[in-house]
Amino acid sequence: MRIASVFVAALLLSSLTTTVSSSEGSSMWDDARLGVNGGTVGAVAISLGNGSNISETTVIEDNFVPVIEVYTATWCTNCVYTENSLNEAIGDTEVFLIHYHRHKFELIDPFGSNSTDHRWESTYGDASYAVSVPKDTRSPPSKVFFGEMLHVGMRASSSSLVNDFATSLATGPTSHFSGPASFSATQTEQGSLQVSWNLSGLEYQCIDGGGSCPTIALSPWVMFIEDSIHYPEGINGLDYYLHVLHEAHEFDGLTGTSTLDIPTVWDGDDLSVVLLIDWSYPKEPESPLPAPGMLAALMCMLAAASARRQR
Repeated sequence: MRIASVFVAALLLSSLTTTVSSSEGSSMWDDARLGVNGGTVGAVAISLGNGSNISETTVIEDNFVPVIEVYTATWCTNCVYTENSLNEAIGDTEVFLIHYHRHKFELIDPFGSNSTDHRWESTYGDASYAVSVPKDTRSPPSKVFFGEMLHVGMRASSSSLVNDFATSLATGPTSHFSGPASFSATQTEQGSLQVSWNLSGLEYQCIDGGGSCPTIALSPWVMFIEDSIHYPEGINGLDYYLHVLHEAHEFDGLTGTSTLDIPTVWDGDDLSVVLLIDWSYPKEPESPLPAPGMLAALMCMLAAASARRQR
């Protein structure tokens, strides 16, 4: 009986250790989307120059780089510190950056729009509100990796923000896709932009050998991003603001075409139209059963109790 008790204790300890080690990395970030499993497949960008005289362009992409979304403001001094840490964590890694600027009820920051705040709030607003202090669905500084991992504020969860961000980047997304996505843009006679997308070639790489792979929904967003804006009037000390998101349009369907107005370029000739691809599937209700390791330990305890009764 003593041997059985020791064995049960060992199993319980093993189960606890496994649980702790599996959650160690995720303690550095929060889930970016509440109530749904979801993230970002990647982005496809087409350069528009200064937004005029655009030639017809088609891009086919099958090797997506990590997408990092940043919520910021021209008055946010803490944002400068966290973005410097982010740049250090990225290093030479190729990523796709999108900077959202606070817009609604905003008196200082001239960038962003209702559509960009809608994108952030509809996708990450609930999670932002849950973890930010004070509570806010749009809290600069915030970072989202792969559409899944949310970092809010400037306090590190590990030894440094650089380590927090580097860990998120190295961990990677929870879901993987293969196959191409195509994105096309052409200017109409009226000066608008006609965009088309085709996501039907993307395939979810399910690693569940039990045949219980979820049905994944893909959602296209079309965005207009200006690569660099000179704005010395910003009170956080930056003269240049990078990867500025001007507009974000949400669509349905694996394939589609839409005509959009091209936003005014702030300065220069570095405007791009971007296809951002989200994936999602509903979260399953939490199982009332214990974890597998704990279940094994409980079975051993029952066996030991049965042996004692037989004596």
